[in-house]
Amino acid sequence: MRAADRIITTLPLVELFDERGPVAAVRGRDLIANDIRDLLRTGPLRFVVANCGSRPVWIAESERFAFWKAEVQPHLSGTAEASPDDFPGGYCYWASEWLPASGSPIVLLEMCH
Repeated sequence: MRAADRIITTLPLVELFDERGPVAAVRGRDLIANDIRDLLRTGPLRFVVANCGSRPVWIAESERFAFWKAEVQPHLSGTAEASPDDFPGGYCYWASEWLPASGSPIVLLEMCH
């Protein structure tokens, strides 16, 4: 299978990947809204959305603030007990920080619906 055709089959992810293949990064801590705000203040970061049955959606660093405000904030769950039905559109995200071998931190948003 070509790397560009790979889709997400299970969550939580144990490996990040993009259209070129695996991304050299390790899963760090789970994040809540204040953690993400702190990361946004400290410098560039990348968001990536993981949804079963789809390829990961990587958000450009230049779009991080707009994406945070419009998409992440209204859908970010702080607890595993939250119901997706409690969020707009019937879905939410669980966030985790991934630490790449080089480059900006990555915030993985695993979609629950």
